[in-house]
Amino acid sequence: MSKVIVNTSENYRIDRVVNCLEEMFDQMGGLDKIIKPGMRVAIKPNLLAAKNPDDAATTHPSVVKAVVSMVQKAGGIVTIVESPGGPYNTALLKKVYSVTGMEAVADETGAELNYDLRVEKIENPDAKYVKSLKILKPLKDADIIINLAKLKTHRMMVYSGAVKNMFGSIAGLEKADFHLRFSDYDKFADALLDIFMASKPQINIIDGIIAMEGEGPGSGVPKYLGVLIASLDAFACDYAALKIIGVNYKDVPVLRLAEERRMFDKDQVEIAGVDIELVKPDEFDVPALEHMSQSTPLRLLRYISNKFRPRPEILHDKCITCGKCKQVCPPQAISVSEDKKMVIDYSKCISCFCCHEFCPENSIKIKKNTIRRILEYRRLS
Repeated sequence: MSKVIVNTSENYRIDRVVNCLEEMFDQMGGLDKIIKPGMRVAIKPNLLAAKNPDDAATTHPSVVKAVVSMVQKAGGIVTIVESPGGPYNTALLKKVYSVTGMEAVADETGAELNYDLRVEKIENPDAKYVKSLKILKPLKDADIIINLAKLKTHRMMVYSGAVKNMFGSIAGLEKADFHLRFSDYDKFADALLDIFMASKPQINIIDGIIAMEGEGPGSGVPKYLGVLIASLDAFACDYAALKIIGVNYKDVPVLRLAEERRMFDKDQVEIAGVDIELVKPDEFDVPALEHMSQSTPLRLLRYISNKFRPRPEILHDKCITCGKCKQVCPPQAISVSEDKKMVIDYSKCISCFCCHEFCPENSIKIKKNTIRRILEYRRLS
């Protein structure tokens, strides 16, 4: 059985977060059973971009600080490691660490912020597609990886949590290569599973005290849930999170395909701690759940989903022409026009929504194809 613990914290006050996590680790058998003195511990938060913690796009610094302090108490040597969206360089890391609150966490705890830009190639023989890959060297060299995810919606993958968070073990713009190679959503989900297999975090925690609903993972709306979720099994963590927000795990490509590949079995998940019925929100907006009804033939459903994918659209009245979307676009479908506006070449666009995900001004919206809108309108009507 894979045990997953759900606990509540009213807010991000550090004493409350620490108490919450201590109770959770006690139920998992104690952190000192995993962390031994002198161990190199890499803490991998979700630092999507240089966003303020109040935006709920990144793992909150109070959660990171609490885990760092507990690991240090057990004798671990902590490094905070992440590869945000965009180039993997020292200047961007400094900005992201500063804005997301990680710099303050390091100053207050003595934890190290990673600036080692090296990657290391590893073999991944049991993978479905990604048989070899390069991951961040400090993650490869760590004795223990603690995966500190954020509970968010995701326009491409429906939901982003513990398993998806390990995509950040791939350096910077190399992530774009995965989007290009696996532009089919299911294949991309399989690639995420392969990357997760290679990175192998030993402890997984999801920050859901304030989650993100709506146009996640970067432009959504903060949503108070008041929960933390922890397990040695990342799939169990994600399964519990989806139950809390009322999403069927089969609607999430990563969990559905993990089940098909026998990496995840919902019948082997034991949810302990707080009764999740007590922490479920009345509603949780997940825009990617715009499927046809279950009675629609699977072949037709997939045809419609692929043929009439939503696509990004730039809101020029909000766009500041910073070029971030152009920088992160895997197929290089975005350019600057003669009148100094960002434009998208839809003949190249693969609907990965990286531009939407990393736009600092939230000036890119997701627009549905007209035929898709008509079909969804009829279904909803």
